[in-house]
Amino acid sequence: MNTLDTETKSFDYWFKYKLDRTQKIFFFVFLLNLITFGFIVQRIIDSLQTNEISKNMMMVENFKNGYTVIDKFTNQSNTLLLIFSFFYVFFPKHSFLKNDKFLIACIVYILFTFVGYNLILNALHDGYEGIKIPINFARGIFVHLINPIVFVVCGFVKFVYAPSNGIKKFWSYLIPGMIYPLIYGIYIATIPHVYNTKDNNTYSVYGSATDVINNPKIAWTVIISMLFVYFPTTYFIVWWSHLKISKKYINFPAKLRKRSIKYIKFKISA
Repeated sequence: MNTLDTETKSFDYWFKYKLDRTQKIFFFVFLLNLITFGFIVQRIIDSLQTNEISKNMMMVENFKNGYTVIDKFTNQSNTLLLIFSFFYVFFPKHSFLKNDKFLIACIVYILFTFVGYNLILNALHDGYEGIKIPINFARGIFVHLINPIVFVVCGFVKFVYAPSNGIKKFWSYLIPGMIYPLIYGIYIATIPHVYNTKDNNTYSVYGSATDVINNPKIAWTVIISMLFVYFPTTYFIVWWSHLKISKKYINFPAKLRKRSIKYIKFKISA
């Protein structure tokens, strides 16, 4: 009896018999998220030991301290992935996970991080090539590339393996999901007015791109486009994909879903 109790409490037993297929996938995603979060913590600690003005390849001044690492959308969105994976693996019945709203929100947020850095900043030669310190380069790869890609892919795999039969209207996903971006948008628009660097210069979260004081035309264009174009559009694309995948696979046997991962085809109904 003691041997049986020990076996049922072991990690192998828990992993094999207590987790479903998607939870097993997200267990490894959780480990990746945890590693990525470790890089974020390392960056915060490193920045707490630094309080200076430096210049990157675009000659944009960067004020470094722990606070200005925490306020980056990249670090916050990657942390949200860890929170989702934790709840999905260990507390799958939690209300956070109802109707996949949290998952869809995380996919939308991390896609913003992925697109913003890999497609925009790299195109401006202000991405990976400007990182000279090895550990910072490794962190950049994890938070901007590896973690986002793995999470988004596994999120869509989850839509196939565990399709939802309770998908709500688009607005029921967009409205709560926009709370965080709106708060963040207000933050990046107001922080230049209330917080300065140690040399009493205006602090902007993303340099001139969000500096509403010294570069208002571009900054307001960026902020408004982010809030009222990018996020609603991306939300609709992810929600629509979730809807189509769920409708297609909700009645599929598990074995057929597994085969279908290799090739997913959508048919747009009239």
